[in-house]
Amino acid sequence: MKVGACGVSYRDVVERNGTYRRDVTFPSILGIEIAGTVEAIGGGVERFAVGDRVCTKAFSSCGQCRYCRTGRETTCRQRRVVKGGYAQYVALAQDAAVAIPNDMPFEVACVLGPGAGVALNAVRDTAHVQVGEAVLVTGATGGVGFPAVQIARHAGAIVYAVTRSETKADALREAGAHHVVIQRVGENYGRELRDMLGGEGVDVVIDTVGSQAFQPAFDALAPHGRYCFVGQLTDQEISINPARIFFKRAQLLGVGSVSRAQLEDAVKMAAAGIVTPRIARVMPLADVAEAHFLVEAATETGRIVLAPWKEGEDRQ
Repeated sequence: MKVGACGVSYRDVVERNGTYRRDVTFPSILGIEIAGTVEAIGGGVERFAVGDRVCTKAFSSCGQCRYCRTGRETTCRQRRVVKGGYAQYVALAQDAAVAIPNDMPFEVACVLGPGAGVALNAVRDTAHVQVGEAVLVTGATGGVGFPAVQIARHAGAIVYAVTRSETKADALREAGAHHVVIQRVGENYGRELRDMLGGEGVDVVIDTVGSQAFQPAFDALAPHGRYCFVGQLTDQEISINPARIFFKRAQLLGVGSVSRAQLEDAVKMAAAGIVTPRIARVMPLADVAEAHFLVEAATETGRIVLAPWKEGEDRQ
């Protein structure tokens, strides 16, 4: 596959700094958010032809185990992680890719799998968000958080978007958030938010941050609420008295990556304008260190994308 664009995800950052260790082997080329053009195919490839435009999910699966046979391919024990997007060409299993429309830019398509696809898994298929429910999204300007806001709004939910930056509030409102919560260091907004909602709280939490966001987000959760863990940005752990879970009748749910079917749906939603990834910068591959710095600093509103071909060269 000729790489047209590769998103720089926080997964890349935590894999590089050693926080994320699952499926990490060496030598390693980073880059899991890939879109490009099929350049050559092996003898067993039936789903694609040379010249097809595709984007990737985070892994390929066996297609035969009990998880794959029951639509739970994200748990496949033989899954193989997609990597190598920080390059001009990458070899992939056909199971890891889905087709994209000819008019969809690579810099948009590359971030759909680990971004909108995972958000769709969380909002629609794990939390089962319903019309009129209140949904809280942590890390709302992030790669999963931003499309989660858009998808929850499209599902008819009342969306509360959490961010650390007041400068990003307008972008979240434009994305569909009804309310923006500014999370300040050491401040617990959860109980205040619950009081704003008549003492009940939000029906669903889509937590894309993890331990750093857990306490106020769980405090904001209503009785019988669903708490979806989507991401974990540090190696910090959480501690909670189990009584807080059963007195609240809370459901704690893990969201596992994105299946091919979910990614295909995310591509359709992007093509229809329901999901509109916000791209902050498209940078040359040579500037990858700066790209990681920008992602870690979280100063940009939108995704950082690498384009491996020099300016002026045809990426189509």
